[in-house]
Amino acid sequence: MSYEIFAEDDGVIRLFSSLANPIRATIIWRLTEGSADVSELTEILQVSQPLVSGHLAILRKAHLIEAKRVGRRMEYSLIDEHVAHIFKDAYTHMKEHDHCEH
Repeated sequence: MSYEIFAEDDGVIRLFSSLANPIRATIIWRLTEGSADVSELTEILQVSQPLVSGHLAILRKAHLIEAKRVGRRMEYSLIDEHVAHIFKDAYTHMKEHDHCEH
């Protein structure tokens, strides 16, 4: 059987690396419920707007979220349902194994 060797710049590595941050993980978790703007995300995260914008840029570059202009503001949403499934599956997996000490 042949296995793919993943490089630093591989999409799968970028995806998991981009999720390996508490602020970005919280943003993705919130966006599983629907779109949000920077103001809402800033309020939820209790951090500065420039910090949230920087994390949003990383998530956009990883092709996990997209932005759409709605009037004068930008709305951010997950790029597709795969992102929600990946995140929710990882979350459920970790909750199920939270009690384990492997």
